[in-house]
Amino acid sequence: MEKKLSLWQRIMADTPAFFKKAQVLGAGLVTLAVSLSKIGIVPPAISAIATAIGATIATVSQFAVKQTEPNTIDSDKAEPTIQQTVTQ
Repeated sequence: MEKKLSLWQRIMADTPAFFKKAQVLGAGLVTLAVSLSKIGIVPPAISAIATAIGATIATVSQFAVKQTEPNTIDSDKAEPTIQQTVTQ
């Protein structure tokens, strides 16, 4: 069973490499959208949509948690493997 983490534990936990890249992408998209809206190149509606998408990507990526414990099966309940059967 997976360990349930609190919000603070999720925020402070180690993030997988893919999601770290997604955070940078989201933050970059927000920065680009805000910068372009300030100089008037992009319409405000498109800038607002790009900002919302970038902020969502960055926020959701932060909550991904790197799995540190492999999924293990209880050895008492596990079926014997071929190697274990041959050695017995």
